[in-house]
Amino acid sequence: MKMDAQKTTTNVNATAPPRRLLLPVDATAPSRRGVRHALRRAQAGEAIEVCLLHVGETVRQWEVLRFRTPQEIARFQSERAQIFLDEAARPLRAAGIASRAVFVEGDVVPSILDQAEQLACAEIVLPAPAARWRKLLSTDVVREVIARSARLPSLSVVTVDEDGAPAP
Repeated sequence: MKMDAQKTTTNVNATAPPRRLLLPVDATAPSRRGVRHALRRAQAGEAIEVCLLHVGETVRQWEVLRFRTPQEIARFQSERAQIFLDEAARPLRAAGIASRAVFVEGDVVPSILDQAEQLACAEIVLPAPAARWRKLLSTDVVREVIARSARLPSLSVVTVDEDGAPAP
């Protein structure tokens, strides 16, 4: 399932072609770091365009599938995605940054990379990965995107800190 809502405003710097950034967003605060990064770059006079992406992971748990139809699950994910995407787009619109919101359902890392290619993004902006010991028992999406993005030479991955500045 794919939802694509385009909301366009004017770019800060109309003389240079805008650099397209992919900002994956979810319900977590760290995912909003990409929005702060885009705002910083636009305030610095860089022409940018933002593609906001929310990936709804495919539901495979029998406990959920037993009580909900695939249509109910898809509707719920789509509604949640719209909330996350609208919330992330609000400060971009206020700053006059062109943005587009996309929701896809699938596995997170491949979906991020596929959408970066399909949307012709030059960069994927992600929160800097947490210390390894904090991620010991969970999947580290950021590190996996960085590792897999090597197959896409025209794409760079930028990790940012809490203020949206590039992380060391």
